[in-house]
Parts: sequence; C-alpha cells; structure tokens
Amino acid sequence: MTATVDLAAIRHNAGVLRERAGGADVMAIIKADAYGHGVRPVARAAHEAGIRHYGVARLPEGIHLREDGHRGRILVLGAPAAAQLPRYAEYDLDLTVPSAEVAAAVVRHASPNAPLRVHVTVDTGMGRLGLAPDDVPAVMARLADAPGVRLAGLWTHFATADAPGSSFAKTQLDRFRAVVDAVDVDVEHVHAANTGALLTLGEPAYEFEASLVRSGIALYGLAATPELSARLDLRPAMRLTARVTHLKTVSAGTPVSYGAEWQAPRRTRIATLGVGYGDGYPRRCCGRASVRVGGALCPIVGTICMDMCMVNLGPPDKAPATRVDRGDEAVLFGPAGPTVYDVAQWADTIPYEILCGVSPRVPRRHVNCADGALARAAQSAAPRV
Repeated sequence: MTATVDLAAIRHNAGVLRERAGGADVMAIIKADAYGHGVRPVARAAHEAGIRHYGVARLPEGIHLREDGHRGRILVLGAPAAAQLPRYAEYDLDLTVPSAEVAAAVVRHASPNAPLRVHVTVDTGMGRLGLAPDDVPAVMARLADAPGVRLAGLWTHFATADAPGSSFAKTQLDRFRAVVDAVDVDVEHVHAANTGALLTLGEPAYEFEASLVRSGIALYGLAATPELSARLDLRPAMRLTARVTHLKTVSAGTPVSYGAEWQAPRRTRIATLGVGYGDGYPRRCCGRASVRVGGALCPIVGTICMDMCMVNLGPPDKAPATRVDRGDEAVLFGPAGPTVYDVAQWADTIPYEILCGVSPRVPRRHVNCADGALARAAQSAAPRV
C-alpha cells in the first residue's frame, strides 16, 4: 500500500492560510511527522510557500528538523524538562513555558552565550498546559529581566473553536485579551488562533499586534468537519491506496475473516487487499467502510485483519467484479472519495487520528500534482501486475 502526498496541495493550502490570516504570520504545525504526511518534504513545501514559523510537539522532532538543515523558527509546543533546556539552546529551538517552575528553570539555565527563546502559554480554558491568567504578568516580568531569555511569544489554545458560534471559545478569547492587556513587557509574537478559530472566530482571534496563526489540519487540506473545510479553498493532500492481492469467487453462505461474522448472501466475488489495522486502517471500520476499486465504491466485509481486509465486489459476472484484477489499486481514502471524513465517521473518530494513524510501514510517495490531479488519480485504475 502507499500514502501519496501531494506537495503542490501543501503549498496551495499554505498560500490560502497566509491570505486568510491577513497581516498575521502563519505557523505551520508539523508535529507527528506532519500529521503522517512526512515532516521533511512538508516542511520544505511550506517554506517554499512562504511559511517561516513551525510548530512541533516534542524536542526530538525539532532536533530532527534542525539536523535536516531546516532553518525556520521552530516552537516545541510541549512542556520541557529542565534537563532538556541546554538542547533548546544548542539547536536554536523556541520553547514553551507552561508554569512558574519551568520559568524558573529557564532563568537558571539561560545566559547570553546560550540564549533561550520562550513562548509563555496561558490556560484560558483548555485545561492542558499553561499558567493561570493572574500569574502571567509576574512570570513574564521575571523572564524579561533574565539575561539570555528572549520573550518570543505569549499564547493560548482554544478548546471549542471547531464549533461555530461557541460561547466558550469567545470566553477564552476574552480571558486571553485581558492577559495581553495586563502584560507590561515586550513580546515578539502573540498567538491564539488555530485552524478552528481562524474559520469560526475569524479576525478577532488574530488581530493582536505581531500575531501568529497556528494551523495544522488545514495545511493538509482539511478541517475538523467538511462544513468548516468548505470555508476555505483547501485541497486534501493525502491519498491512501492498497493493491488487490487475491481474488476468489465464493458461494452463498461462505464465511469471510475472523469470527465468521460475515457470510456471502449469494455467489460473490471477493477481493483481498494488502492493508489492515497494522497499517493504520481502523478495525472499527469493519462492516461500515467502503473502498473505491474497479471504478465503484465497494464495501469491506468481514473483520479487518492486521495486514489484510476483504472487499465485496458483488456478482462475479457483473461490474465492478469484471473490471478488477489482482494487482489493481483500491483507494481507501482520497480527495475523490471515500474521504478522510468518511473513514473517520466509520471509525467513530476524527480526521486527525486517521491521518496520524497511517503506520510508518506504509511508504510515503511525495508528488507534485497539477490542480485536481490527485483527485482524478483517485478514480483511475493503477497498472496491473
């Protein structure tokens, strides 16, 4: 199987985000191997589109980018351990300060010869990381006075910005604005808006002076829901495919896969695909999902296995069964459908998890498609073997 990633779509989406953000800079969130798309090529594509700020979750991700020669500003969004602080200086990485304890460690470790750039995060309602709003001014003042500490950012994160009209998102924004107004030191960037806030709260979420907009899922052509995605001209960047490895015709009543929970209702052509939950295709999709093969949507039947799953092609003497041979390509998700949203719905989860869940053992193929080419390719049959 193969995950085909359209870098032209990444560049297009980055351009759309920069345009929507107006005068604010855009931070491309490329954690978790760029949401499964491949961090090195995605970072390069984003840079080619004018992005200069990047967000990762953990220190090794930032180090990996630096060792690959990436020169943009890189913020590690997770909380650092005190023992890691010298590595931030060594690799010129921005770090998150989520507590007074981390701030104190930064003051102890920073020096003019090994400066540390910090982004102080405020918990306005997410309940994950961050200082209480009332504690921020004192911590910021202490950091501002410390030799070798550079105040690179002040930020918060929304819990409900993906829900249009969320009153709680507006409450969080009000709380953050109050913190920004109370801070009496210079800071390089102020950032609150993620993809959801960009699409639902709009300009009020990023109209701060020297603002950043942090965007993850939209860079890859999606939003939390199809309805939100439609608010921007986004292009999904990934198409996941697998090959037909085996074909057989079974008689009525023949069971398929573990547990023998599905049985053929009539004489049926069954295709086995070389993909399973070991590749990141959710087992929860059993009995719910369809794939595109032979020019049609065909249901997955039986239990999805670790390395394989089975597809019902219907009567063996009719299309699509008559159009499918061993070695043909089946689309599990892509721009032309089924979409990532479809797979997420079948698996009772969110599109983020589907993308990030594509296993490292699945080869990534990075291409540069003309406008709409990836969607058209999803409907085309692959060469037969």
